[in-house]
Amino acid sequence: MKAKLWGGVLLLSSISVTASANDFGISLNDDVISTEMNLNLQNNATASLGYIYSNDGGSLLSGAMHVAHDAGIHHFEIGAKYSYAWAKNSSNGSAIGVGGRYAMALGSNLSFQASGYYAPSVLSFGSVDGMYELDSKIQFQLNPSLALYTGYRNIRLQYDNSQNSTFDSGFYIGGKASF
Repeated sequence: MKAKLWGGVLLLSSISVTASANDFGISLNDDVISTEMNLNLQNNATASLGYIYSNDGGSLLSGAMHVAHDAGIHHFEIGAKYSYAWAKNSSNGSAIGVGGRYAMALGSNLSFQASGYYAPSVLSFGSVDGMYELDSKIQFQLNPSLALYTGYRNIRLQYDNSQNSTFDSGFYIGGKASF
């Protein structure tokens, strides 16, 4: 397990050098720590890489690609997200979710952000028969390079031959550094 984790960290490091990362965020609560790196690519394309460790759920590694569009105070991203789960109480598996992210500037350095992905059984592999992920947060921009946020996340895995499980469900706090 540690070799896979270090391999993932090494992969994230090499990608960030070649794609010039834009921001790195970390969030946590009593049972979960989450990291995410967001990258701006060319022609309104974005990519993100993330890792979540949950005391109860296990580990989840993900990568997403989006097409972005800005309309005034609104920012939309639509795309796909690949997730691989090493679940503690269920079988391992992966899923490709379709969905996206949304952000709205509320003024006074405050913004609302939300994301959602759904993976039906046809896009789920291994023992996973489906997955959904919902996330929303309020973010306060301290300066151009640093932001703090609080939010709520719910990730649920569906299985073929075992009980469905909630990988993560709860509130969190976090911070983001832009570079």
